Amino acid sequence: MRSEGRPENSPLADGWDANAGAWIEWTRRGLDSYSTHKHAFLPLIPPPGRLTVDVGAGEGRVSRELRAGGHRVLAIDRSPTMIRSAAKHPEVPVPAVVADAVNLPLPDAVADCAVAFMCLHDIDDVVPAIADVGRILTVGGTLVIAIVHPLNSAGDFDQGTNPPYVVPDSYTEARHYTTTRTRDGLSMTYHGIHRPLQTYTDALADAGLVIERLREYSSDDPANKWYRIPLFLHIVASRR
Repeated sequence: MRSEGRPENSPLADGWDANAGAWIEWTRRGLDSYSTHKHAFLPLIPPPGRLTVDVGAGEGRVSRELRAGGHRVLAIDRSPTMIRSAAKHPEVPVPAVVADAVNLPLPDAVADCAVAFMCLHDIDDVVPAIADVGRILTVGGTLVIAIVHPLNSAGDFDQGTNPPYVVPDSYTEARHYTTTRTRDGLSMTYHGIHRPLQTYTDALADAGLVIERLREYSSDDPANKWYRIPLFLHIVASRR
């Protein structure tokens, strides 16, 4: 269920940190979206290089996968609870630091790859965050992004059989939303901001990043309503 009206002066990071314990259990039981589209996302990431920075890493799900694949990874998230969980994972702990995405604790041009998996729509100041990722990338470095597709965050399916997809408010205006999902006896509340696609593409261009690839991820089951509308958006951009 998606709802509007979240206080504009309450940072999104506060909501995520308050729910950190629930999120860690949720994702480590495989209830989040990672298992749904990681097979489409991970192949977009270039081979291991000097340093891969996982921005908005949460409890470290992507960082662990990358480290197992040979990447030298640094996980960064604003939530202390999430970062402690990433650093102390019992099987694949990852180097991790608490920091805001708009002020990454790294020098210029230090990383040849950055990953932002399902986090940019959870960041209030997304434009300066993308700019700072551009700052830490080397020339030719790659940023690989996954976000909730703006069509997904703009609306929802109506009720009934073969329901129409309805965008009740302006697609072009940014707005906060919360979504609560219940699976296997657990509930998880997501806090995010709907933004039109242009917000992200303009921010990438202004940060000196050129889009190399854009892929829309939908269900591959024709019987699933999300076969008709994309769920997620994957973007590969390079530093020029």
